[in-house]
Amino acid sequence: MRKLTSFITIISFFVYSTVIPSIAYAEDPPVQDPPTIERVTTLQLGDPAPFAGTLFSTTAAARLLTDLQFTQQQCQLETTRQLGLQEARLQLQIDTLTASRAALQLRYDETLVLKNNQITFLEERLRPTPWYQTTEFGIVMGVVLGIGITVGAGYALGQVNN
Repeated sequence: MRKLTSFITIISFFVYSTVIPSIAYAEDPPVQDPPTIERVTTLQLGDPAPFAGTLFSTTAAARLLTDLQFTQQQCQLETTRQLGLQEARLQLQIDTLTASRAALQLRYDETLVLKNNQITFLEERLRPTPWYQTTEFGIVMGVVLGIGITVGAGYALGQVNN
């Protein structure tokens, strides 16, 4: 049953994608304006214009040219200013991160010294004391010496009485 369903699905897909045409929607390409010819003509007052366009007075044309030149300089100045601001911002971030790193390094070094001292202390506490320095050894030696002194004193008194 499963193979039959798979076979029917594959056949249906094949028929749908090849036999039944798909509808495509498209728009007409935009109409291109005919290329304009750039012309400059000097006119006197009252002369008819030889072509359609915008007419600038000499002062307006000079002002337009001057504005274009100053706009370039203004753009350069603004770009330089923005670049300087960005450089200052990034330098501040670098300085802040450098100071933060130095503080963290100092904290790490101090923590490392404390941990090493703690490890040394705990290692000394863990190391067993030598057998001759234990309390039990001192008690046993005290008892043995006490018995020895008592026996020696008794023997010495016995020799004095004889």
